[in-house]
Order: sequence, then structure tokens, then C-alpha cells
Amino acid sequence: MAPRRKRKKILQIRLGAFLSFLVVSRYLAAVRRRRRRLGEAGAMATASVSFKSREDHRKQLELEEARKAGLAPAEVDEDGNEINPHIPQYMSSAPWYLNAEKPSLKHQRKWKSDPNYTKAWYDRGARLFQANKYRKGACENCGAMTHNKKECMDRPRNVGAKYTNMNIAPDEKVESFELDYDGKRDRWNGYDTSTYTRVIQDYEAREEARKKFLKEQQLKKLEEKDGEQDGENVGSEEDEEDGLKIDEAKVDESAQMDFAKVEKRVRTTGGGSTGTVRNLRIREDTAKYLLNLDVNSAYYDPKTRSMREDPLPDADPNDKFYVV
Repeated sequence: MAPRRKRKKILQIRLGAFLSFLVVSRYLAAVRRRRRRLGEAGAMATASVSFKSREDHRKQLELEEARKAGLAPAEVDEDGNEINPHIPQYMSSAPWYLNAEKPSLKHQRKWKSDPNYTKAWYDRGARLFQANKYRKGACENCGAMTHNKKECMDRPRNVGAKYTNMNIAPDEKVESFELDYDGKRDRWNGYDTSTYTRVIQDYEAREEARKKFLKEQQLKKLEEKDGEQDGENVGSEEDEEDGLKIDEAKVDESAQMDFAKVEKRVRTTGGGSTGTVRNLRIREDTAKYLLNLDVNSAYYDPKTRSMREDPLPDADPNDKFYVV
């Protein structure tokens, strides 16, 4: 009995090994077929990300550093637009399945748009049909067909339009549209820019009222001073001129002298103290990179915030307030 069981066990092991061999061989055949199908795509992928030697890789790194420093022209995409050299490679390089032959940033833009989405907004205050008498199913308060009495925004009447048939409100314009992702989160969607003129007018009216009040106060002080002197010529002409000046025209010299002071914490052995560090430029001065807006002028590196060349080489050196 023992040899028969042993033979049976050996047959089971051989059968299992044969079945596992069949499964693995079928899987490998399927993988080979799939690789043949994707041969062209794989060839394009290897062409776009081809192997580079150590020397080529070093030259590529040197070229990227020169582009970042502004010494070499920036890379140009398919449309002729320059690509910012400070963009990381994982953002600028396109995926292999796009088969991109030239450098481009199109894969970062939204290329699929839903035609149902819109950026429009509701037509506020728009009215449609104006009825002459109450209609069945309309609002019992104002008489409009677009809402009911519970949703009515008009003032509640003592006797509704249902019973009076008078002053029937026009129907509102009801709109329904689907906004896209940005439209749902846009705080200023539908904002009318012409309404900001009211804010400007309000501020101008306040400013005029403030100036008028200051002038009245100054005249009042002059009248009191003249009454106290009572015909006596006391004081010099300089005092009179100072009295006639308006407060808002005066400039605090001490505040102007301290324009370059910056309070900074200085660490010392005693536990720290507050020191004063002077800045060399007034913050109201025009920045150096804004003096010449020509594209071919001096290069400004936005990463290090430095401009190594002179933006105005032909200008008079005496008129320049910056260090070259």
C-alpha cells in the first residue's frame, strides 16, 4: 500500500507543476503580444527620453544653469513661446503617452472643456411679462407667476393681489445654468464694475468734507488769535505764515528722516537687544527692473531678485540713483 500512495503523490506533484508551467507560459505569451502592440508607442517614448552619456548629461545641466542665469536664451515651445527655465522638469516634461516630439507646456493646460459649462451669471432685476389681472397659481401677495406667497420678496400687503387685482408684479426672469469648477468658486462672478463708481464718489465726498472742516478750523484759530492780539502787532511774519498753512500740507521732518530705519532683533550675550539697521533705498522709489521694460534689455532673475546689468546704459551716470 505504501508504494502505491507514494506513486500517487508523485503524480499529483508532477501534474501541479505542469499546470503552473502552462499558466506562466500563457501569461508570458500575453505579455509579449501586448509589448508588440505597444511597440510604436514604446519606440516614441524611448526616443523622447533617450539615453544620454555622462558628457551629454553634463552639457545639459550647464545649459540649464546658463538659462536660469540669463546667459543663454530660454527654450522655445511649438508655438514660439519661451519656457521659463525655473519650471521643474517634472512639470515641463510631457508624459510618454502624449508622444511629444518638441518641448511644450500644453500638457499642463486644460485641453478638455465641457460645452455645457458657462461663466455667465444671472440677469439681475430682469422682468418678463406684466399681467393686468391675477392669474391662477400666481403669488397671492404680488401676483407674479414665478414664485409663491412663501417665497415672495415684496412687502406683505394688507390685501393681496389675489383679491384686489391691482398692482400685479411682473414675472421675474428665471435662469438655470451649470457653472464650471472656477465659476462655482469665483467670488466676483457677476460683479458689475460700474457700481464701484459709487464707492469712489463716497470717498471723494468724504475727502472734500474733511478738507472743508480743516479749513474752517484753521480760520477759526486765526480769528481767535486776532481777537486776543486786539490790534497789537505781536509775533513775526513767520508765525503768521505757519498759521495759514493747513495741517495736511505739513510734513513731519522727523518721520521723513527715519524713512530708512528698520527695527531688527540683534542677538547678544546678554539675552538680546533691539538694534536699528538702515536701509539704502526708499520703498517709494521705482524698482530697478521697472526702469526699462524692453524685453531685450538687462536680464532680471526673478528667483534671486537680482539684475546684474545696467537697465539704462545710455543714460547720464549722474542721474542714476542705483548702483551698477
